[in-house]
Amino acid sequence: MTLLHKSSNYFPGSNSKVLGWELNSFVIYFCLFLSGATSLTYELIWTRKLTLIFGNTLYAISAVLCAFMIGLALGAWVTPKILNRFDPNERLNLIRVYAIAEALIGLYALLFPYLLDSFQNWFYSWGDLEISIIQQASEFSICALIMLPATFLMGATLPIIGTWASQKNKDKVLHAVSRIYGFNTFGAMFGCLLAQFIGIKYFGVSITTNIAIIINFLIFITCFYFFSSDLEKPLPTTTKNKKPIRNSKSHSKLFEIFIALLFAYSGMASLGSEILWTRALIFPMGSALHSFTIILATFLFSIALGSLIADKLLKDTDYALIFIIIEIAIGLVCIGMLPVFDNFMEWTQQADKIFYSLDSTPSLNLFTHSVFAFGILIIPTVGFGLLFPLANQINLNLFETIKKTLGGSYTINTLGGVLGTIITPFILIPSFGIRLSIFIIYAGLITIGFICLSLHRRLKLFPFIINMSVCLILLSTAYQFVDPLISTDQLGKRNFARIEINQPQDQIKLLDYEEGNFSTISAIEDKRNGARSLYIDGFSAATAASPKGGSGYMQAMGFLPMALHPNPQKALVIGFGTGTTLGALGQFPNVDIDMVELDRNVLNFAHWFNQWNHGIHKKPNVNLIFQDGRRFIQSTDKSYDVITLEPMSPVQSGVTNLYSKEFYEHAAKHLNENGLVVQWLPLHLVGPEDAKSIVKTFQSVFPVSSIWNSFHTRIILLVGGSKPAAIDKKRIESIIQIPELKNTAMEIGLNSFVDFMDFFITDTLPLKTYLRETPIITDDNPLLEFSSTALLPPFKWQTDESFLNLLRHRVSQVAPLNNFTKLETRYLLSEYKLRTARRLAEFSQTYNLPGRQSFVEKDYLKGLIDFKNYLKKLNKRPISLDGI
Repeated sequence: MTLLHKSSNYFPGSNSKVLGWELNSFVIYFCLFLSGATSLTYELIWTRKLTLIFGNTLYAISAVLCAFMIGLALGAWVTPKILNRFDPNERLNLIRVYAIAEALIGLYALLFPYLLDSFQNWFYSWGDLEISIIQQASEFSICALIMLPATFLMGATLPIIGTWASQKNKDKVLHAVSRIYGFNTFGAMFGCLLAQFIGIKYFGVSITTNIAIIINFLIFITCFYFFSSDLEKPLPTTTKNKKPIRNSKSHSKLFEIFIALLFAYSGMASLGSEILWTRALIFPMGSALHSFTIILATFLFSIALGSLIADKLLKDTDYALIFIIIEIAIGLVCIGMLPVFDNFMEWTQQADKIFYSLDSTPSLNLFTHSVFAFGILIIPTVGFGLLFPLANQINLNLFETIKKTLGGSYTINTLGGVLGTIITPFILIPSFGIRLSIFIIYAGLITIGFICLSLHRRLKLFPFIINMSVCLILLSTAYQFVDPLISTDQLGKRNFARIEINQPQDQIKLLDYEEGNFSTISAIEDKRNGARSLYIDGFSAATAASPKGGSGYMQAMGFLPMALHPNPQKALVIGFGTGTTLGALGQFPNVDIDMVELDRNVLNFAHWFNQWNHGIHKKPNVNLIFQDGRRFIQSTDKSYDVITLEPMSPVQSGVTNLYSKEFYEHAAKHLNENGLVVQWLPLHLVGPEDAKSIVKTFQSVFPVSSIWNSFHTRIILLVGGSKPAAIDKKRIESIIQIPELKNTAMEIGLNSFVDFMDFFITDTLPLKTYLRETPIITDDNPLLEFSSTALLPPFKWQTDESFLNLLRHRVSQVAPLNNFTKLETRYLLSEYKLRTARRLAEFSQTYNLPGRQSFVEKDYLKGLIDFKNYLKKLNKRPISLDGI
């Protein structure tokens, strides 16, 4: 077998091989479809793996995506030059070249994890670098280097297959690219949905990668062995009776350059818009993994659809003119859509009503979110899909040969996408906000389109000025109509400030608002009680209120581990939020604190919560580090007495990295003797199985661990270390001598030793039977990202069931105590038993469980005995509240 064969043997010699052509067509389209699926799968998985190393920061994600796209562009640009080196008298078997490229991609994907491990160890040796230009440059360089072989080969496939399909016939370029790019992009959409919704969810990252590798090798076997020199024919076209291409009149070199510039700019606009639309759509759709998957899949579907219909829609036309018109039309449509954003907060409330409705189902919520994505993206992205085949047809004069045109067009469009990925989050959004950024991007697209229109019509100076004046008037009118500037006068109007479901606007006040490079942040005050909430991308990250309000558990996150540790001197806080946890922890004397926050813009809102954070972030013993928490804990050489973290909702995309076994293992390595790690577990935000997985994962790394909780919430605190945490009388007495700490303890509800004991729920050792069949969260199986609660919130009974199955173990346990006399211990244990009974009474009365009547009659000890007997009958089976 050879990669070269004589051109005279290329075409079929009899009608019997017409069916061979159809079979070839099906096989190649199917292989391109599968190739698109595997490429997108690798992009998603490699991005996931690399951000585990670099951190889930905007900078790291942008570095990975840019490096990936630059590899694609380089492959598309260089491949035609390599192909031109072959003797033109010998016809290169391009299908077999394509097959080899697919095999090499699969082989490299097989080696990728091992290469990544080597780079990881080298990268961590640099230490815990803060987010900076140096770090960004290093991350980009590593990503580009480690992914380049595979991405280069992926980029090479379009010019290889496109050249084969068109066979030096310039009339076939639009048709060939329309089909090839369309089917390949449809495959990418399929790969996106399959990898995110099925592959990683049910099989994990490694097996999903291996499936993609197998598909690459199947493509190789199919194309290399199925396409013999006798059967290898170009894809059939529908241009048999079609008139020759009207590539219009010959154009000046300046026009060709501007057309190429317009195509590059549309690549920038396309990727920039995807970022901007995603930033807007997460408000009605949420920040869970499925939302980002739907947005990406919609984007890919629309582009694929546009590409496939290009050949059917744009027959026998002036391609350059229609290309310019489509570009201008896309710009006008996207600018015209801006007023729709004013409805987003109302739509978010409607989506919330569906989400929290008793009739809600996961499929209904998934459909609702898909409607949002399709409604915003479908029209402009279909337009972007139309452009790619057109551009390749138009650019023939600029690049001269078909090979160079296919590679060159893909390259300039992809490099434009790289530019959009960089300037949109780093420059446009921080400087102008989301709405004005969209206006600026598409105003630029329309302006370049009008310049190209003038060059196409070969206008003289005066008509050119008139033409551009029309453009300016059009954009000025559009600016006045859409008014893209941010306004904070009214919630949800020209801003994305979140309004909670059924919350009247006249009862809340927008204190502050910022559309930053990483997230959209707002601070809102409830006029009725003075409670203040911090919203990050529409999610209520924290609410602070006094007394004993929503801030109590956040204060406990800082206060409890510091009170349990005998002598804490170094502490790490991951996640600033309102600063309440840091504020409580920072009131302890002689403690040096590292505070790691992903988004530095969050600190701009700290002053609105000074009542709770005490301005702690400005104090000299607090070291602010702007970095991903996972990245910091993996790369730092520091060790701590206390590590406490309160991430966003565990089911949000990327947050599972702070709940995985690997993360806890890294944290454990950075604990001093007697050190404690405290993890936030909001039972009301996760399902029962999610809660069990989180507890079991924590316990798997910290066998000596315990669960604590304030009486007023369904938020539990996981406390782990190398030694059991205990309530020490001397330690507590020394703490309450400090007025600030005594006041904080009272705000949390810790007014006595009994209150401290009541925080204790259970050790995790008695939970082994309850957790026996529960899977552990790992980087390879990020279970929380696929939680059903992302599409259907847990019912109150489910949250109570999760909590009760932990609380039940307290019946046979006592809170750990140190340095108490026997008389004090006897008294505390009797009070502790009474507190346990009161906690159980809440559930017995609500769900009509055993002991209810005794609890109603305030005979708590009798009710406790009845409940104990109920637990004995269950014989370690979990309590179920379903149907009660």
